Amino acid sequence: MARALTLSSLPVVFVALALPAIGDPIEVELGPVTVTATKTSRPLDEVPESVSIIDRNEIEQRQPQTLGDLVADLPNVAIGGGPRAVGQTLTIRGLSDDRILFLLDGARQNFARGHNARLFVEPDLLRRVEVIRGPASALWGSGAIGGVIALETVDASDLLAPGQTLGGRVRAGYQGVNSQWMTGAAAYGRLDDQLDLLIDLNHREAGDTRLGDGEDLAHSGYERTSGLAKSSWSPDGITWFSASYLGLREDGDVPSNAQTLATPENLVDRLTRQDNLNFRFRHDHPDNPYFSPSLVLYRNQTRIDEERQQDARRDETELTTIGLDLRNTMRLSFGGQIDQILSYGLEYYEDRASAERDGAPRSSSPDGRQQIISAYLQDEILIGERLTLIPGIRFDDYSSQADQQAGNRNEDSAWSAKLGANLRVTDWLALQASYNEAFRAPTPSELFVSGVHFTCGPGCQNLFVPNPDLKPEKAHNKEIGLRLSQRDLFTEDDRAGLRAAFFRNDVRDFIDREVIFSPRPMPGNPGPGGVSTSENVTDARLEGFEIEALYDAPRWFAGLAYSQTRGDDENTDEPLASVQPDEWIARLGLRFPAQGLEIGARGRFIAAQERVPEGVEPSEEYDLYDLWLTWRPAERLAGLSLDLGIDNLLDEDYTPYLSVLQGPGRNIKATLSYRF
Repeated sequence: MARALTLSSLPVVFVALALPAIGDPIEVELGPVTVTATKTSRPLDEVPESVSIIDRNEIEQRQPQTLGDLVADLPNVAIGGGPRAVGQTLTIRGLSDDRILFLLDGARQNFARGHNARLFVEPDLLRRVEVIRGPASALWGSGAIGGVIALETVDASDLLAPGQTLGGRVRAGYQGVNSQWMTGAAAYGRLDDQLDLLIDLNHREAGDTRLGDGEDLAHSGYERTSGLAKSSWSPDGITWFSASYLGLREDGDVPSNAQTLATPENLVDRLTRQDNLNFRFRHDHPDNPYFSPSLVLYRNQTRIDEERQQDARRDETELTTIGLDLRNTMRLSFGGQIDQILSYGLEYYEDRASAERDGAPRSSSPDGRQQIISAYLQDEILIGERLTLIPGIRFDDYSSQADQQAGNRNEDSAWSAKLGANLRVTDWLALQASYNEAFRAPTPSELFVSGVHFTCGPGCQNLFVPNPDLKPEKAHNKEIGLRLSQRDLFTEDDRAGLRAAFFRNDVRDFIDREVIFSPRPMPGNPGPGGVSTSENVTDARLEGFEIEALYDAPRWFAGLAYSQTRGDDENTDEPLASVQPDEWIARLGLRFPAQGLEIGARGRFIAAQERVPEGVEPSEEYDLYDLWLTWRPAERLAGLSLDLGIDNLLDEDYTPYLSVLQGPGRNIKATLSYRF
């Protein structure tokens, strides 16, 4: 495939989606609904920000092993860290790690550790994933500089058939790339149209992953058990209560840095455990537009236990987050010309981190806590039938404290604003513009880390130096875009659409770890070896665009997307190392509705990344092709579901940009499930 990844390649998309003239009477297609971009239910095509939604059907079709398998095909979203699930990282528009906010059923997931995945979740327990690309702190607070990834777990209502009150599901699957077996079972029901109950269990056991060159990635196998218990109750159809527990346990022998090759010196027995408790309340009376409160209460805990095989050294790392998000929504109308949805709320959360090495505190990962209390306000203003304005503002006050370092405390506050506009020029054309601010508070490990970073010979060691005066990172994102949408374009019940977005994100006070090596004593180290400390060192500019085109008809579908990001360090004029290469994504498929059959193909065409700073290895271009088949029969076989797929069809041998490890080879996979 040609590598001319420029706008000159794009007019074919516009020609294929030629639309009627202005003024033609056309029914407006609202499409999917987002609940993350505005914290209210709003049609996706009316949201000024760039948002993608992955629904339950696509989750089942993809047969993902990890969250990364689900989002890798989204524009300007990249997966790094290699094939090991515990080491995978996500990048959105050139920003990654704790610059992306993860939500699980509305609860923050703040675990962050170098060379480690941010979130451990079983994809088969998810019903929906929303991805916001770009800053979003005006609603979601600290950490949403690169974007937000919001996950929702399944409910009993997602699995019950119409009119069904009690049901179950069993499933089994196999993936050839790592000889993985997956089994699962669920029971669910609804009592008196008021109480929903669900219990869902899942187990995976995998061997080493085969790479594109035919070799196995040593120590990449794992065993994972996860479960979800969930209940929701509505006594009157106006007030809803729900409670859930989501747990995961994963065992494996991996390198201490799971993003590297295993050696006898770095191999550890790792046990990862994650527990999520969640309580939600919502009240929505149709006769009272001024009082629609909601509440989310949660407690999340992630714990990693490691025993180094070389010398039995034991490390324990734990993060516990407790929090609440309380808000109210008011619906106001002024004579039919101006309608408003006013949302305001309070959020509080506390992170408590602890780490030990052989039972003693670990100074390189200091015990500490961070508390943040916030207030936010958003107004969705509909002026007439064409123009929607969405201003918002949020105030966050935070403090961080290290337990073992008396007097070391970091306190600050941040304002985050947003303003979005959506103008529906015609029934098929809408223009968007938005401005979003975001910030990220420095973490206790960045502020208070101490101890030995690395040794450099007899009597030589590089020491961590705390920096409790770090300022928060701040982002200012400007974005403009357009969306085209048309139904019944070529045939009845078809739909064509195109989305384009151009953005520029200016990030100030980037926090980076500076490593200074010195053979002589220096402040912070009385001996040779130098120091390592976190500093606000970089101002960065990230800019680019995304274009997505789709066509969906009852018997076939097609899609094409292109994404590009450019990033520069404004202090040195060097390219940012974190920016991923340009990428094309194409989809094409056929449907046979009478047989419940869908066949599809997907192609990802990743360009070479040669725009890198000094000391960073460029990457080569590569292409990946996938095939899938889904079968959902009806009548006597109703409830049966078969998903077949082949990832990396041509067994491409490739190494993603910034990855030490090669990507997985050809993966033939199948999942069979039955609902009854």
